[in-house]
Amino acid sequence: MAESYYLLEPETPKTPEELEAEKLAEAVEKQPSETNKAYNETQEYKKFAEAYQPIAPPKDYVPKPSENMMENDLSESGTTQAISEIDDAVLSSYSSVNDVLNKRKPSNSSQSVNKNSSMHYSLVNRTHEYLPTPIYLCEEGGKIIINITVNASGLVTDAYVNASTTSKNECLKDHALDYAKEARFSTDVSKPSQIGTITFYFEGKN
Repeated sequence: MAESYYLLEPETPKTPEELEAEKLAEAVEKQPSETNKAYNETQEYKKFAEAYQPIAPPKDYVPKPSENMMENDLSESGTTQAISEIDDAVLSSYSSVNDVLNKRKPSNSSQSVNKNSSMHYSLVNRTHEYLPTPIYLCEEGGKIIINITVNASGLVTDAYVNASTTSKNECLKDHALDYAKEARFSTDVSKPSQIGTITFYFEGKN
């Protein structure tokens, strides 16, 4: 039996272009498997998302207001409170004015008295801080002189009817003593006790 012999020629080295073409072919062959892999990852993500779907809240669940809503509510309540405070301040000022006006209106008792009464005082180097208006309910008029003792703070510490008082009316004397005790004078630390007088001229209602 005769043997056959074949002469094998050495492989021709591949050019860079051929090597690049082979790499591209291998990449195309691998593309389906890579696509399947990307698809599977997507499916896995979908399964993960489905496993963690939010659970529906109970029917009696009441959602809490968000922080923004709370801030808006606080802002609105602050504005409302500020407006309320302004309104209160305005109303308060009106009330104060009305109180003053009402106090200036003559009362029923003052209307029944003669307002022409007057007074003056004698107290060396002192000025009066407050002297009550001599309004009284006596039928007769007259002049009442009250001796007073004033301390360093200007307060009347003692009061009594002066002997030179012409009127014998006890009603006038009592009212004059009450008014004298309410009087207030300027302070004088150099005079812890100072004597003076207040003279009241009462006009009778008749």
